[in-house]
Amino acid sequence: MVNGPLAGLRVLDLTRFVAGSYTTALLAAFGADVIKLEVPPDGDPYRAQGTAQIGGESVLFLSLNSGKRSVALDFRAPEAAAAREALLRSSDFLVENGRPGSLTAHGLDWTQVHERHPAIVYGSISGYGEVGPDAARGGFDLILQAESGVMSVTGSEQSGPVKVGAPLLDVGAGLSCAVGLLAAHAERMRTGVGAHVSSSLLEFALSSLGTVATAMFVSGSVPGLLGTHSPTFAPYGGFRTQDGWIVLAGAGSEDLWRRCCAVLGDDLATDPRFVDNAARVEHRDELTAAMEVTLRRRPTEEWLGRFGEAGVPAAEVRDLAQVFDSEQVRALGAVQELQHASAGSYRAIAPPVRRDGAIASFPRPAPILGADTRDVLSAVGLSDGDVDALIAKGVAVAA
Repeated sequence: MVNGPLAGLRVLDLTRFVAGSYTTALLAAFGADVIKLEVPPDGDPYRAQGTAQIGGESVLFLSLNSGKRSVALDFRAPEAAAAREALLRSSDFLVENGRPGSLTAHGLDWTQVHERHPAIVYGSISGYGEVGPDAARGGFDLILQAESGVMSVTGSEQSGPVKVGAPLLDVGAGLSCAVGLLAAHAERMRTGVGAHVSSSLLEFALSSLGTVATAMFVSGSVPGLLGTHSPTFAPYGGFRTQDGWIVLAGAGSEDLWRRCCAVLGDDLATDPRFVDNAARVEHRDELTAAMEVTLRRRPTEEWLGRFGEAGVPAAEVRDLAQVFDSEQVRALGAVQELQHASAGSYRAIAPPVRRDGAIASFPRPAPILGADTRDVLSAVGLSDGDVDALIAKGVAVAA
């Protein structure tokens, strides 16, 4: 039996790709019964995408859909109407990430669902938000990184604009939606009425740029490519060493700056270009070059020891193999091993949430397409004959 704070609650999951699938995976890890409704014969497009596979299963799909059950039902077909309504009647949440308005023709937009099932909390994730001239546009993480301004401050003059290496806008929009859904559920417990929660990649991107944008509003100066450095503090960024890269936060206070100078050389402390934080930000490129002259003389490990002794926050820029081999990540239990019927054993990143010291974990592996079609539809009131008829017509698939 699945445990967790959301145990006993059901999520009807109409999501695909990253942002929506991540939202519902979080709810599954919190104990909700997440029913991933997939259109046969192929289901979620991510089942067939990505370069890495295990036992014929896409790692991309496995990573985003652990903890869920799969019902393969073409909810768009007229023959599926009774099954679709039965699923809605049994659900506490519905989550989708189509373009705004894309579910209207099927009676599954917020307005129609709320009219028929007023207690359902309805979650929507889009690229650009629910309103405005771009609302109807589709949006992928890469596109929104460019159009939101995230790429305009990521990279250097040498590299040009660079996307963040992970789909952070997708994940952030998914997290935002999950928070909103839980808040709406708390409200429903008082009122008995559901609400429409929406998030978007653009809105999450804008929130992530909050401190940078606020500084621009005040100064009127539009920030450019910052590389690994901060527009507000210096030194605060990445620096080359003899054998790699470190990041250094030597500007949280003037005391930190003095300690940083004590490690790198007191000539920095007396240079008029670096007399205070504002001057150091203005002359950030010269400061970086001056610091790297010294830093490139010794290996990373030695510098980390010296900065550590001086109380200056510093870290090595690690690759993923180093990260997942670290004692800290192992102590957190952030990687969960699951057993899949065809893929066998695979590892997934657990949600970044702990409750009473225990990390949230997925109750089951990602589902095979249609693995739960018969069980779920029978449980919501369809007879074996009803399910058989849907399968015979190609409207449903049962694994």
